[in-house]
Amino acid sequence: MKFETFLQKYNNSAVIDSSSFTLLDEKLPDIRRQVSGWVKKGYLLQLRKGVYIFNNTFRKEMLPDRFIANYLVSPSYLSLEYALGYYDLIPEGVTVFSSVTTKKTQTFSNILGKFDYQSVKESLFFGYTKAASVSHEFFIALPEKAVLDFFYLREDIKGSPGEFEAFRFQNLEIIKLKRFHEFSQAFPRRVKKAAREFMEFIRQESRAYTTIR
Repeated sequence: MKFETFLQKYNNSAVIDSSSFTLLDEKLPDIRRQVSGWVKKGYLLQLRKGVYIFNNTFRKEMLPDRFIANYLVSPSYLSLEYALGYYDLIPEGVTVFSSVTTKKTQTFSNILGKFDYQSVKESLFFGYTKAASVSHEFFIALPEKAVLDFFYLREDIKGSPGEFEAFRFQNLEIIKLKRFHEFSQAFPRRVKKAAREFMEFIRQESRAYTTIR
């Protein structure tokens, strides 16, 4: 297959998945060998084994990074530090696409950046929503779940005001305390304790802000 033919077939695809190669009019070993050659030439960029995108010359649209974070490992949703930064709950810029998945813990580094996936049991895989980025949708934790996932997967967190201040949490008014409490009940005792302390921290911060005003 000529690259021009391959380009025409996948030109409208945000991601090229090798699982679709069986639909092409080529023998599978041949198309895999050709794709490997196009990667070496730089026509295609490999995001992980079997997943590719066109380079900037041939790509028709901006890369939907958040969609790709969901795509590389499924099921997954963005959470942890990335979601905390997305909601402006922490002031630092976050460059790692951190996600939660029911699959194994793993990390991919590619041309788009670093994609980190932390494994949780199925009973904790909830509390996310569908959002839009350019022309593609993606799944991301609700603010309350992002905080709880962070507490759960950072096993060093005990739940003290000093810890919360060290993480420089901000814009806490977006946290819905009722939802936060309900979500926390699915987690182990350590996280429940941290959640209770965090709710009190939010209340104190709210009272302090009201007093200043």
